[in-house]
Amino acid sequence: MPNYGFICNGCKHAFDRLLQIKDRELPLSEACPQCKKKKILKDYGSYTQVLTSDTKLTPDKATGGKWSELMNRMKRGVGKQHHQNLDSATARTGRQWLG
Repeated sequence: MPNYGFICNGCKHAFDRLLQIKDRELPLSEACPQCKKKKILKDYGSYTQVLTSDTKLTPDKATGGKWSELMNRMKRGVGKQHHQNLDSATARTGRQWLG
């Protein structure tokens, strides 16, 4: 999830929050951690907007368990020689391969 910078329009306190990309245009629902006012603006000049990744993200975690169900159904339609490939696809994580 990307890390976005915010600034309080009341006390000028700057802080960061991890947000899903789909929520990036929504107003921040929480109050300023310093003054507790809800006068939060996105800090577009912030250098904190870097992408981070969930290195423990698995296909099952991303789909709520539906991935394994799909792989098991697919196994019924392919030969046993392909089962290992389907199993390894289920075990993959968001970890970057470094070769």
